Amino acid sequence: MHGRFQRANLAPEGFIVVSVQNVGEGVEILLRSRHGSGTCPDCGRRSYRVQSRYIRRPLDLPLGGRRAFLAIRARRFWCDTAICRRRIFCEQFDHGVL
Repeated sequence: MHGRFQRANLAPEGFIVVSVQNVGEGVEILLRSRHGSGTCPDCGRRSYRVQSRYIRRPLDLPLGGRRAFLAIRARRFWCDTAICRRRIFCEQFDHGVL
């Protein structure tokens, strides 16, 4: 598969390809966000303090006749606003991606 696809072309807008690997008869594409911060959905403040990471699997796509699995390494952030009731929030992605 090397040389047939450019890694940058495998990622939706706003994502970076971390790795591409064969998984059985398919291909797994691991992505992460390009952004270094997340925005709290309650207070709107930006946070750079990552609380944890987890894998999201939004959809499966065909890629060169093989099944492709998208895996997104998403982050949870701490909200540092003292008056915000949300202490931890998950990074948000465009509706077109998820």
